Order: sequence, then structure tokens, then C-alpha cells
Amino acid sequence: MNNQKKTSPWVWVGIGCLLMVVVGMAGLATLGYVGYRKAKQFGEDMKDPRAREAKVKAVLGAEAIPEGYHAVVGFSIPFVMDMAILSDEEPGKDGQTHDLGERSFIYMNLLSQGKDQQELREFFEGKRDDAEALRRANIHVRSREILKRGVIDQGGHKILYLSQRGDVSMHGRRREGLTTTMLVQCPRDSRMRMGIWLGPDPGGTDLANTPADEAAIKTFMGHFKPCGS
Repeated sequence: MNNQKKTSPWVWVGIGCLLMVVVGMAGLATLGYVGYRKAKQFGEDMKDPRAREAKVKAVLGAEAIPEGYHAVVGFSIPFVMDMAILSDEEPGKDGQTHDLGERSFIYMNLLSQGKDQQELREFFEGKRDDAEALRRANIHVRSREILKRGVIDQGGHKILYLSQRGDVSMHGRRREGLTTTMLVQCPRDSRMRMGIWLGPDPGGTDLANTPADEAAIKTFMGHFKPCGS
């Protein structure tokens, strides 16, 4: 008998609601109406595996979900934010999961202020130890050991990444292991595109085919088109 507490997809939508607060209070009534309609549609889509996968692929700009992963959440509010979550744990018929599984990927595309972009670049470049912009998005990254920083040129856009041993918590949910946080920089676009790839820590120095392996990051992110075609 499985006594693990299930995680409703609405928990992850709660993350999205907090991100909306970051955007500001302007147009609140309009956002509320749009949010209501989207939330209603979201509830229906999460119970339909095909609709759920289609939404996740649309947010990620992917033709297919990477092998070994399942679509958990796909959510969009036009012009404000998009969010997608992948996991190696397949959601049940009710759209719920026990957690994010051993391996997962969280992606967010949202409006941001210029200072957020600058702060995040400094974080990825090692000029600051943390990023307030992440905390404002309810993402808390705690590092025990920084493994690598780098920049990947990926088909016309750049990905700044930071790989570390530690844990990430979002909306009260905590995961420990290897974490690679990414900032996708699209040409002529100021939106904040963040990716967090999580996986188990094998220990030691052999990190091949893990989220801390630059070649693996490039291959994994090659499934997506975050800047469009």
C-alpha cells in the first residue's frame, strides 16, 4: 500500500500564482478574469494525458517529450507567464503525482524587470552568491557545492547555467541532489526564461549523463525551442 501523499497539479499552479504577483498589480481585474478561465481549462486538461502533453510541448516548444520523462503540468497566461513541468514519475488518472520523481525539469517564461535579468546574469557568472529574483519567484536554491558554471550556445540563443549539489524548494516542496539552474537568453527578447533540471547525485566526480554534465545539458535542452523556431 502506497502511503505517500500525492501532489495535486494545483500546487504547481500555486507557484504560477505567486509568479503573477511578481509581475505587479496593473490590470488585476483582467488578469483575474483570464486566470479564472485558464484555471478552469487547466483542471480539465490535467485529467487528459494527451491535452496535458500537448500543453507542455507548446510551452517548451518541443516536438516530443524527452525519453524517460512525462508531462506533469503545462500552464499559460497570455503575455504574462508560461510554466511546464516534466518528471520521470507519470501522473495518475487524476493528474496527480506523489512528487516530482527522481528526475524532473521545471521551466518558466515570465515577464521581468531589467534588474531581474541583470541580477540573474551576475548570479550565473559568480558575481553574487544568490539571486533575489529567484526568491521573488518562490524558488529557493541552497548549494552545498558548486560544480560548474558555463555558457552554452544552443542554436541561436545562449544558456547560462549553474550546476551544484544541494537542494531546491518551491512552494513548500523540497528536492535534494544535483541541480542545474539555467537562464535562457533569446535574441531581442527581455522575458525571463528559467529552467531547473534536477536529478539524483551519484556522488564522486563522475557526473557524466547527469544534470551537471554540460554535454547532457546541451542534449537535453536540444529537445526544446524556448526562443521559438
